[in-house]
Amino acid sequence: MKVEGSKILITGGARGLGRALVEGFIRDGAEIGVFEKDSDACAVLEKDFLGKVKTWMCDVSDAAQVEKAVSVAHESGFEPDVLINNAGIIHSEPLVNLGKKEDRLHSRESWRGVISADLDSVFFVTSCVVDGMLQRRCKGVVISISSISANGNAGQSAYSAAKAGVDALTKTWAKELGAFGIRFAAIAPGFIDTPSTRSALSENTLARLQQQIPLRKLGNPSAIHIAARGIIENDYITGTILEVDGGLTI
Repeated sequence: MKVEGSKILITGGARGLGRALVEGFIRDGAEIGVFEKDSDACAVLEKDFLGKVKTWMCDVSDAAQVEKAVSVAHESGFEPDVLINNAGIIHSEPLVNLGKKEDRLHSRESWRGVISADLDSVFFVTSCVVDGMLQRRCKGVVISISSISANGNAGQSAYSAAKAGVDALTKTWAKELGAFGIRFAAIAPGFIDTPSTRSALSENTLARLQQQIPLRKLGNPSAIHIAARGIIENDYITGTILEVDGGLTI
């Protein structure tokens, strides 16, 4: 599929990786739509990109809001050729906090929140968007942002479980819908230099991690855009989990 002229829906497109994806695909000549739960962020996107980005306020972890937003986008003439499931949160918390005498267990509220934001959202948005692709007989592409933490990362029970779920859904849907020409892939970033990464990890931790990365640096958000563009343009990729991590998982 050609990126230029395609319609790309990006969830959580206001900040970090989402914003980098919006910027990159606008440069590539795509039409961009964004689902974002922050109304102020939606207004900023539309202002910054001079109307080149259409936004719909939507909490993608809420199935009813997703169905409504997809319907409203359809009514406005925006029917995606490509969906990028980017929205999500990073959360670190041990299963049992050995440093505490009370409240030692991983927060149940945090567990549910991460699974909802990072996994439920992918299921809700993809099902609605893919149904539209099938009805239009569109040979579309769905890319979900996973993480190398899907392989298991100490201190990230919920996040790792959610991203492992994203990888499993990607492969399942590739098998289910390949015959209809709809392709699925996931991108598993390593440590990308975004505000969310820096807020989640201390500078000392980041410095130590960089020494473990063969390329000795954090990734630039543009690397994720380039990877996504390659998946869209290569019509023989499906079911793939593409690691973009500077060699960290070698």
